[in-house]
Amino acid sequence: MTYRLDELEVPAGDPFRYDSLERRPLVEFLTDLIKRLNGPFVMALDSPWGSGKTTLIRMLMEDLKVKNFQCTYFNAWKVDYVTDPLVAMVSSIDRIDLGVEGANRTFRERLNAVKNVTNLVAKRAVIAGAKALTLGALDVDEEIESVASELAGDMVGDLVKAFNRESELLEKFRAELTSAVAQLPVAGKESNLVVFIDELDRCRPNFSIELLERIKHLFDIPNIIFVLSIDKQQLEASTAAVYGAAINATEYLRRFIDLEYGIPAANPKRYTENLMKRFDLDPVFAERKGSEVAYDRSDFVEFFTLIANAMGLSLRARERCVARLRVVMDQTPSNHYLDPILVALLIVLRSNNAALFNSVIRGEASAETVMKFLVSLPGGKEFQIGHPGVVIHAYLLAADPDRDRAKQLEDQLRNDEGNEKLPEDTRRRAAALLEMKQQINGGRRMGVSLAPVAAKIDLAAMVRE
Repeated sequence: MTYRLDELEVPAGDPFRYDSLERRPLVEFLTDLIKRLNGPFVMALDSPWGSGKTTLIRMLMEDLKVKNFQCTYFNAWKVDYVTDPLVAMVSSIDRIDLGVEGANRTFRERLNAVKNVTNLVAKRAVIAGAKALTLGALDVDEEIESVASELAGDMVGDLVKAFNRESELLEKFRAELTSAVAQLPVAGKESNLVVFIDELDRCRPNFSIELLERIKHLFDIPNIIFVLSIDKQQLEASTAAVYGAAINATEYLRRFIDLEYGIPAANPKRYTENLMKRFDLDPVFAERKGSEVAYDRSDFVEFFTLIANAMGLSLRARERCVARLRVVMDQTPSNHYLDPILVALLIVLRSNNAALFNSVIRGEASAETVMKFLVSLPGGKEFQIGHPGVVIHAYLLAADPDRDRAKQLEDQLRNDEGNEKLPEDTRRRAAALLEMKQQINGGRRMGVSLAPVAAKIDLAAMVRE
């Protein structure tokens, strides 16, 4: 049983083997763009958190490797506990092996010099801060203290000297890194080193901004291209958290990013289909025999995609929802009704509006309350005028645990159906709701109940949470 998906594999040398969302044209476009760039350059790939950026940039990185580019990657969120992001950035470059003895030896020599400067710069930040807190009463190694005292500026008279000393170190950093990167063509690689920085928007605000500052001031050298994976809206919020709400965060970030590219949304229905396969749900649905359950799978895919779109669920949130479906399916015998449309609605509500979910299950929220919520969503027009809205509304009426209220609503629909003073659309919708409700409760069914479905979804929530 699969309740949690592994990270999608992106095989070396074959980046598009599992490209079920058909990202290949976008990746190849970005590869061609990077091939035409001359570093220094900073590109940002922007889309909301949970929308599949990590998989996309891993595909892009592998495609660039196939095209003979040297790439390196680090996940900023996983290292935002360090004091200075410079250490993590240099560490990612330090993992490079050019594979050609002479070029790699020179690369390592130059990079060792870069690492030495990195150590001094990082120690300067730590010691300067510690000395400020302890008023200088800090016992440190004599060599480190001598550098730190120069860079921290122990007295007013040392400030100019400290500034000059730090400037010399940073110039040495840039010069040595430039020499290291210059070994790429010697090793038979493309001249640009491509550095991928992922999940920058999830980091501590201070870390995110300091990392951008380091890129601008230390890595602005020939033949380095940065590809940042960001949620720009979240990164702007981090900027405001550091510098205050009055800052123009959009303009501030333009100082660091040369080109920003918004990643188009994946095809939502295709993504749902992909999740069904990855959670191994197709064999489970295949076990469900008979005409009354023949469309369970297709109904779930259609209605789940529609509701998730209306609620603006991220790809990651959709994955969690389908994981819950897997639990529900494992708790539903193949010869029992699944009510996939109702399951789709309740799973998304449980994920995105738990208060309304609980209110529906307790019988506090009527079918009308849920429909008003759905119609109010940015993508909710379909629930007001389209057939899917009629189907969902009918299921909610059929499953309403408050039978007196359900009877009153049904009587009102019958009155509306026959009231020629009402607009034709209103009468037609009332008739469609009554017919659909009868179909749902028809056949051998004794009626639809929310309670068992809700219990399975809550169990699924516990498995995931």
